[in-house]
Amino acid sequence: MSDEKKFGRLTPENFGHAMPAHNPAYIKGPWYYRDTEVVMITYLTDEDKALDLLPSDLELVQPAMAFMVIEFNHFTTSGGPYGEVYTGVLCMHEGQMYGYTNGVYVTTENALLPGREIWGFGKKMAHNISVKQLGTGEIEAKVEVHEGTTNVHCLMKPEVNQPASILEDMPLAVLKVIPGVDGQSPDVLQLNSVLFKGVPHKGADGKDELYTGSATLEVDNVSDVSLPVIQVVDAKYMRMTADLPYGETIKDYLA
Repeated sequence: MSDEKKFGRLTPENFGHAMPAHNPAYIKGPWYYRDTEVVMITYLTDEDKALDLLPSDLELVQPAMAFMVIEFNHFTTSGGPYGEVYTGVLCMHEGQMYGYTNGVYVTTENALLPGREIWGFGKKMAHNISVKQLGTGEIEAKVEVHEGTTNVHCLMKPEVNQPASILEDMPLAVLKVIPGVDGQSPDVLQLNSVLFKGVPHKGADGKDELYTGSATLEVDNVSDVSLPVIQVVDAKYMRMTADLPYGETIKDYLA
């Protein structure tokens, strides 16, 4: 047996962009989303509940306003088709409005990984998330975190066809926490942001596939997307295309 010491050949300049370092679980961005169905609800919520979730560097928009996005992505380059729901609180930081995103569920592992690792979305797995049109013409969106539960139920009537110009660009803010290997202080603690812009499909007549209308939204008090619904303020349904970019750090708490 040789006494010669032998070291691994995988050097830092050859590390992948994500884990596992020899063969990352997902490709580098930007990531492309095509044929996404989405229901977007804005609603008045409980101020105290919103303040409890909001990081201290962010100012609550008053009256307290929350949002929920329920979508099914029929094609993505981030890991195939998957359902997703996220909710959050409208807030301000240095004159810019953000949607601080406190709760996210997805239905596949590959949708979970980059969201948590890159930006810091606190994603968890859900059994099923669906968006479909009923025979009544209503759009029904449902979230089952565990099989047989109904954590979110939304019914939206697509009543008025709207132009894409009514959409407002608002970056999302997330709190990225990566624990230290010693179990003490975190290795990463950042307030990050990303802008995810959806572009409505156009029908054969040239009209944007974007609709507004009345809606009902019911949430339980169990899941992470359970901000109380006091009154629905706005509801939209859209079929869209989107490119998901990298983001930026608003504040690095360990710098």
